Amino acid sequence: MQSSPQKTRIPDRKGKVAAGAYEILRQKIMQNQLPGNSYVLEEEIARDLEISRTPVREALTRLEAEGLIQAVPRHGYKVVPITMVDIAEIYQVLSPLETVAAELLATKPDNSHEVAILDEAVNEMRMALERDDLDGWAAADERFHTCLVELCGNNRLAKAAKMLFAQSHRVRIFTLRLRDKPIGSVEKHAALVDAIRKRSPDLAREVHNAQRDAWTSSMTNLFSKLGVHQV
Repeated sequence: MQSSPQKTRIPDRKGKVAAGAYEILRQKIMQNQLPGNSYVLEEEIARDLEISRTPVREALTRLEAEGLIQAVPRHGYKVVPITMVDIAEIYQVLSPLETVAAELLATKPDNSHEVAILDEAVNEMRMALERDDLDGWAAADERFHTCLVELCGNNRLAKAAKMLFAQSHRVRIFTLRLRDKPIGSVEKHAALVDAIRKRSPDLAREVHNAQRDAWTSSMTNLFSKLGVHQV
């Protein structure tokens, strides 16, 4: 066992235990506290969280369905590592989903409510960088992308996109302190919100595609420079 969750007691409320275990494990994977190739044992998780193995099994099954872990015969579960090929594949799927979400928001007759929420996330990102709070920036960045797909009005799109967020977020967290301060990222997010505010789906698509290309290029270059092959 390479790593195990710190002891965190989950309130014993009906229907909440498995969901609580899932959220704890998912966050640990997203924050790379359980990095790629770490082993997760059902009985150890149950003991650490002070719950029975049944809700743990449900949580692990859900995480496996999302591609975050995989069953290894006689060894429990292993956190699935993310390679450069995986990153490219993730963004080949995730980027078009987010582009459509932005276009849908830009075509709403009145999107002032949605724009206000996205603006708030951008402001949180900006203020976090002013405090040199990279973790705060990452949390606000995740909130921005989650709100972008949740507010677009297409539930299937949102569900598909959020399944990929955990994997893409792991890469963001891994590279957070290995790259330049993401000031340019904040301005690109602000430009996307401005395109949505102007109700211009074409501009929203252009801005988001440029942001995607810049992100993919920077990650490829960084991984190559560091000699890193997986997270």
